[in-house]
Amino acid sequence: MILDTEAAAVFDEVTTQGITEGLNDWPETFRRMRFVSAVDYLRANRIRTLLMREMEEMMSQVDLYVGGGDLVITNLTGHPTVVLPNGKRTRDGAEVPSGLTFTGRLFGETELLSVAHAYQRATGFHLARPPMEKLLDAGE
Repeated sequence: MILDTEAAAVFDEVTTQGITEGLNDWPETFRRMRFVSAVDYLRANRIRTLLMREMEEMMSQVDLYVGGGDLVITNLTGHPTVVLPNGKRTRDGAEVPSGLTFTGRLFGETELLSVAHAYQRATGFHLARPPMEKLLDAGE
């Protein structure tokens, strides 16, 4: 609710002008979030503060956290997160790219990006490209 409400505030002019082109499903979210009460927003931010404290306590015990593809938590707590290519997996009979998430301590971007860089150098997953020749041949 916090992130959606803040996004609605940022895009309020777009919403009131009725602009929807290129915004996918966001216009409905922006309209709905205009009606969040100040009391509900402040209560949510109090809970956010508790989440930030818990996350900071947990992160003080580790150098970084590997996994957890849900970025909503780190968007709320401010912890830096990097998502990296992690090979491929099979979904519905087709190979699709897979990702890996690293989350670091507050203001720990330098260490986090150093680990991410080392991971990329060790794996090379970031060098993989889709087989464009198959797509180009299909159009002939």
